Amino acid sequence: MIIFSKNMKFKKNILGTIFWRGIYFVTVLLMNIIIARYFKAAGSGWIYYVTNYFSFIILLGSFSLESGMTFFASSNTISRNKLAIFALLWSAIVSLIIILLLFVYYKQPEAAAGRPQFIFFAGTYASGILLTTFFSALFNAEQDYTLPNQLLTVTNILLILAVPVVASFSNTADAPVVFLNCYFFNFLLQGIVLSIVYIRRNRVFAQHSLPGTTELQQLFRYASFALLANVVFFLLYRIDYWFVKNNCQVCNEGDLGNYIQVSKLGQLFLVLPGMMAAIIFPRTAAGFNKEISIMLPVLCRVMFSIYSILIVLFALTGQFLFPLVYGATFDHMYIPFLLLVPGILGLSSLGFISAYYAGKNKVIVNLTGTSLALAVVITGDILFIPHFGINAAAFISSVAYLTCYFYILLRYKKEYNVPVKDFFIPGGADFKKVYFYVVQQFEGS
Repeated sequence: MIIFSKNMKFKKNILGTIFWRGIYFVTVLLMNIIIARYFKAAGSGWIYYVTNYFSFIILLGSFSLESGMTFFASSNTISRNKLAIFALLWSAIVSLIIILLLFVYYKQPEAAAGRPQFIFFAGTYASGILLTTFFSALFNAEQDYTLPNQLLTVTNILLILAVPVVASFSNTADAPVVFLNCYFFNFLLQGIVLSIVYIRRNRVFAQHSLPGTTELQQLFRYASFALLANVVFFLLYRIDYWFVKNNCQVCNEGDLGNYIQVSKLGQLFLVLPGMMAAIIFPRTAAGFNKEISIMLPVLCRVMFSIYSILIVLFALTGQFLFPLVYGATFDHMYIPFLLLVPGILGLSSLGFISAYYAGKNKVIVNLTGTSLALAVVITGDILFIPHFGINAAAFISSVAYLTCYFYILLRYKKEYNVPVKDFFIPGGADFKKVYFYVVQQFEGS
């Protein structure tokens, strides 16, 4: 009865994760389309280019502590309530430092915002992303993947409903700034809501203590490896934005926006693998290594077969679908998307294996593979983007993603003696295996 109860609970968690994470990303996609159509390719390109800089600064400021929080909270090595208090303190300190640095050193207004607005964008985005990242990690450590997605979905829906209403009360000149104020404030709202709900549910302040010295040493030691890996991952996925904007001799004003939308569309294909990776990591850290190692090839085959079908559909319809959805200025997305397709297929499976190695505290495997891929991106972007533009950027990124995937895949093959074909050639019972192993047998074991 106990095992059956646990199986049913985990089944509910899995299905809830898939549903609510899916709804959340639908709202993200809708907001992305609204921004694309409102600001067009050039304006939306600026917004995402700036948030790209913000994200890198936040990544450094967070020190990737969320990975350590998930690892040690999942294995019950460090009290979750201590980690929650530490997350609040660290978020406040890092956000304050970012705001102060911008206030002191940032003097030139950006094209789409004045200095006060730009500092507001950075402050709300930084504090919101930090809180969301840390408390999502703590929710995941409790194997609660549904509630945080529900909360994030609700705030996004409120934003989608509020933005046009608020913008309608401003004059034409003020409307873009009002729009952006709402957009960036939503990140802060999400972080506050997640933290309040977690703190109230777990009565965090009933225990007024931070992690001890030894616990902090463990946390930062684990996070330092994860930070290095995440920085390399970040550069791998986004350094091409910088090359397209600053080193492309054949790009026009809207090409950056077109390319970033291609990249963001590719990231949508990582949503479903990301859901499973968020489950694989804490469960591997909790000791369920054998069962998960058996399931990884099956998950990869399922993702490969599903995404192959979806990508063929996009390939057949994308040439007219992308401008129809995003607007007429996004008429240069199709060829870069086709060139990025092989890399997308590789990334769709990479997340599973990377989460497994992270859960086994073998971040070095992920770091090595990503470093090789980053070397491919930097070399290729320097040589080819200036003369071949966003098509070269997409192709080089695709090659780099496959380099990373096959390196980590071959390491896994060597460790578990699994044929490479087992990760690509689907079997008739694969979907049933995913259901029984992931939804039922994991928790029962």
